Amino acid sequence: MSEQQVLISGGGPTGLSLALTLRRFGITPRIIDRSPTPAGVSKALAVGSGSLEALAGMGVIDDFVAAGQRLKALCVGDASKELARLAVGEGIDSPYPFPLLLPQSKTEQILAARLAAQGIEVERGVELVGLVQDKDHVTATLKHSDGRTEETRATYLVGCDGARSFVRQTLGVDFEGYTEPQTFLLGDVLIDGGNLDHACIYLWWHGGGTIALFPFGGNVWRIFGLRENDEGAEPPKLSELQEHADRHGPPGMRLRDPTWLSAFRINERLAAHYRVGRCFLAGDAAHIHTPAGGQGMNTGMQDAVNLGWKLAYALTGVGDRELLLASYEAERRPVAHDVIKSAAQKQHAAFSQGHLTQALKDIAVSIFGNIPAVQKKLQVELSETDIVYRDGPLVALGDPPRRAGRADVGGRARDVVLQNGAGSQPLWPRLVEPRHSLLVFANGAQSPGLEDVTQTAGDRLQVIRVDAANRAAAQRYHLDGSGWVLIRPDQVVAARGESSDTTVLSRYVDRVLRPQPM
Repeated sequence: MSEQQVLISGGGPTGLSLALTLRRFGITPRIIDRSPTPAGVSKALAVGSGSLEALAGMGVIDDFVAAGQRLKALCVGDASKELARLAVGEGIDSPYPFPLLLPQSKTEQILAARLAAQGIEVERGVELVGLVQDKDHVTATLKHSDGRTEETRATYLVGCDGARSFVRQTLGVDFEGYTEPQTFLLGDVLIDGGNLDHACIYLWWHGGGTIALFPFGGNVWRIFGLRENDEGAEPPKLSELQEHADRHGPPGMRLRDPTWLSAFRINERLAAHYRVGRCFLAGDAAHIHTPAGGQGMNTGMQDAVNLGWKLAYALTGVGDRELLLASYEAERRPVAHDVIKSAAQKQHAAFSQGHLTQALKDIAVSIFGNIPAVQKKLQVELSETDIVYRDGPLVALGDPPRRAGRADVGGRARDVVLQNGAGSQPLWPRLVEPRHSLLVFANGAQSPGLEDVTQTAGDRLQVIRVDAANRAAAQRYHLDGSGWVLIRPDQVVAARGESSDTTVLSRYVDRVLRPQPM
């Protein structure tokens, strides 16, 4: 019987991101996927700023930026009239303040290539068909494409195996939620005419119905529509999509050369638990929702980054294992709950039918869609950079404020430009290193308590000293002069305080960064 520390079931973006995160911490996982080849169709089209920040740590950000196209705007209109053009990227506080348009197939290709360069290949045509666990291991039964079965044992197993997750079903975890009654149509097509900008998303309504257009992959567009007066689930013909485009979309579009036609119903579902013993769920195995907002794949990839460093610490005997592993569900499940709720609201608003509803939407978009504050709020929400973890034992260690926000405990770190004798450098490349980072501002370096704590943490903690000349950097972390901010490997603020008070820092280091008996 073979053995490994982590078995990952599912070789999509979530599984690949988890494998890369683990590898950064010295863990070599085994990753399997029942499909003999990578997916040929691209379900997800956009990579948001929060995910781009994580991809910087995986060493693939340059590949993503080179392969993708920066999204410029969301254009909303009715018939021949554009009601609003919402600029995308403005107002996002990130070193990557833009969504990238990139087919999921390309995302997987880049991640898999990076993983292969680390010595790990996705084992394709290998299906998880059984699992049992005890207090020390998970024993998995695998079926290979040639019919051979194999038993393997892992310290932990992570189900990144999609909406029909075998792991979730075998564990008996409820997938709570509902299925929307309407049938939606999808087509990946080329479009002639319509005066479309390939760096923009279009949400258009007319004649009582709505279509959405998403650009990706050269000159290809993805068109979404709602099948009217028909509950059938058979894939549409190109003529049906053309009819939707003529009735509801920007005028003058001619659809041709489809590469994918599909009809589907939308599920809004959330796993009741993300962990059962030594088994975990991530990505679509844990949460699915409407594609409105484009957050599904991004949420899954960020699940993986959150879980990955915690599993690595647990496997290497660093920190309180149960505290770390219990924090995964406590932090990530509320995020998915909010994403599902928000995505459903956007989808219902966009695809609500009827001429009166259309008139009301025209008024609302014309008024609110052109207000900069409204545009910024939507952009920041979709970027997933303002997520704040408010629950769980790991956040509690940092003694968060009641109304924590960005750069507070539980919120995401901020990039800053640090001035030094050699010039200026961004902070972010150092924050994505596979360890905790302690920012010590101004005279914080004079505190002997800080020195004692950092010695306890060893090389699992890097100290970044920010002198008084970097006043703007201190202000971005809500500090007036001296103080310290501890940042986790997933770029979340773990704790913070005045330079003279290291009580919270000492407690966090003792529970999370100190080696523990295995």
